[in-house]
Amino acid sequence: MRRKTFWIAAFLFVLIFVGLDADAGGPKPPSFELFSLDGKTFTEKELIGKTTLVVFWASWCDVCQQELPKVHDLREKLKGKPFQVIAIGFRDTEENIRGYVKSHSTLFNFPVLYDAGDRVATRFGAHVTPTLFLLNKKGELVVPYRGGGLLENPRFHEVLQESLKEA
Repeated sequence: MRRKTFWIAAFLFVLIFVGLDADAGGPKPPSFELFSLDGKTFTEKELIGKTTLVVFWASWCDVCQQELPKVHDLREKLKGKPFQVIAIGFRDTEENIRGYVKSHSTLFNFPVLYDAGDRVATRFGAHVTPTLFLLNKKGELVVPYRGGGLLENPRFHEVLQESLKEA
């Protein structure tokens, strides 16, 4: 199942980055319910109505530690636009996620959720840290990405801007 999910995501990634636009969204995310570290409930319904970057990360992940400031900066740059970031800690303990957020509180200008047992990450197909998913306003997958460097990719920014313009 992991390989199938990976290849579907990889196929979508290739299609998107070689010519599809944000209007040609892919599958919808799986249903889920998670709680933010401050106790708010989040479901797949929160992924509709705004372009959303979902970031699966872990406190021990060096690449995540390098990418989170870039995610913060992107969120700041797009303030006032129909854009949101949701970070989901997984492959880690809740205590470690909370500790990292507390010690780097200025980075987190977006909600942080914890995925106990990695069940939501598994449904999304996120098996490595970091894994990022860009969803359009309809909640459809536009870009799946594993690893670092996505936020420096010019094509990502083109797709993001297209998604922000959607009706």
